[in-house]
This record gives sequence, structure tokens and C-alpha cells, in this order.
Amino acid sequence: MENSRIHIPNEKENESIGSSFNHLVKVVEETERTLGKAVWDFSDVTFLHPFFLAPLAIYKCQSVKEIACENISLPMQSYLNSIYFDRMLHFENAAKETAQMVIEQYASHTHIPLCSFSMTDANKDAFSSIARDLIVRQAKVGAGISTPISYFISELIDNIYEHSESPNGFLFSQFLEQEGCIDLCIADSGITIFKSYEKAGLFQEEIGQDESESLRLANEGRSTKNRPGAENRGYGISTSKRMLVEGLGGSFFMLSGSAFHRYEKSDINYYADVGKFFHWNGTLILLRIPVSAPSNFNYIDYLE
Repeated sequence: MENSRIHIPNEKENESIGSSFNHLVKVVEETERTLGKAVWDFSDVTFLHPFFLAPLAIYKCQSVKEIACENISLPMQSYLNSIYFDRMLHFENAAKETAQMVIEQYASHTHIPLCSFSMTDANKDAFSSIARDLIVRQAKVGAGISTPISYFISELIDNIYEHSESPNGFLFSQFLEQEGCIDLCIADSGITIFKSYEKAGLFQEEIGQDESESLRLANEGRSTKNRPGAENRGYGISTSKRMLVEGLGGSFFMLSGSAFHRYEKSDINYYADVGKFFHWNGTLILLRIPVSAPSNFNYIDYLE
């Protein structure tokens, strides 16, 4: 079988979430159609946006396709090595001193490399704490931003733990000083939001076969684990999204299975089912978090 050469697009530093997603769809779609080895050609690449780079690495990590990367410039190869693009850092027990020593090496950097972490109760809490503290130190943010960051990470990772049935989670972050923001990616390789509702047998009449409707319900806090008298984990997504976009003026993007949701303060708020030409194994969430909060922002105003 012949190898298929797939050109990785060059990106601009101010690339939008939508543009990064379009690039991802194109590369994944072409790779999935490949019968032999897929060759990702980086000859045109001088910059890769975090919102394209992180999902691309997660896809490569999970794919059963044989994928080779070629024609990478020395500066780009150095960066890809530094973020562990080809071999993610894995944390089986983030509470161990050795794990903390590994991640501590990045305190003076502007990124947390691509990480996978086992989805056990103790480990996901330990990893969440390490990631939160490191991001806050790298971006040098105050309490006005550090508290929301802590909320975003813990709530979104808890949602993976509660709903996805994924053995591992994924995380990557990049502090962009010139843009004044932190780009954060949190993902899993689980059963997707649509399948989670289907398995629980909830809201089936509302969802039907429209996967984007399952995302809408999840973003409204309609959990698959509503328990009378107990915490409703479904509110983690909806509260995080409102706090980020409406409170801080950031951006939110969710991709799960064959549907995605994009929400930004500039009147961008929509859901779409793209199952005719694209499917993502698991759930991927991208957050653009400003490093300074509006003067009237109070995170408590957004808690359910």
C-alpha cells in the first residue's frame, strides 16, 4: 500500500479556535482515509497554535494508524520535543515525589507539556493540583484568575472521571504572554457525551440521533448522574463555561464524538453535528483564559 503525504498547515499566532478546528478536521480526515502509512509533512510549518497542536498530538497518541512526521525544521523539532509531542509524559501516581520533581522542571517555562494521567480518584486530584499550581506560577496571575483556573481544571477533570469511562485524561497548557492568555486543553479517550447519555438512558427523546443536542444538554448542566440530595456533576461544565466567557471574556470550545460547541463573548455561541465527515474519539475541551480579570469580576457570582 502506498503512503499518503498529508501537509500540516502553518498557523498564525492569533489563529481562532474555529480555524484551528478546521485544520484539525482536515488532517484527521485525510489520515483516516489513508490505507498505508500516513506521512505528516511539516515542511510549511513555522508555528503551530496550541489549539491545533494539542488535539493533533492526542489524536496521534490514540490512533491505530501508522503515522510518521517528516520535514520538521530544527526549531520546530526542538519545540515538539520540549512539549513531548511524540511521547506524552504519563503520570500514574502524581502524588509521588518523583512526579512532582518532573513537573517542577517546567516552573520557569511557559507551558505544561502534553501529559496523560491515570483516571483514579487520588491520582486525578493530585494531578489537578500540580497542574493548577504550575499554570498559576508560569503566568504569574493573582487570586482573581488563579481561583477560576483551579475551578476549571478540577471541575472538568472531575467530569471526565464521572462520565467518560476513560482510563486516562490528557492535559496541555501554553501561556501566551503577548496575547495575555493561557490556552488550556483537557481531554479524554472515553465514550463521548452522546454515548454517556445513551448508556444512562436519559433524555433520549430530546437527543435522538443528534449528538450536538447531547452537548447542549451537558452545557446546561443536565447530568447523566443526577442524584437526589447529592452533588450534580453536570454543573461543572456549564458553570466553568459561564465563568470563563461571560465573566472573564475568554473562549470555550468542546468537541465530543461527532459534535462540537463553540462559545465566545463576540456573539459566537452555537452547536453543530459534523458526523457526516468527522468523529472524535472521546471529549476535548479547549479554554482560552485571560490572565487579567475585569474589575467587576467575582467568581462567586457564577457558582450554581
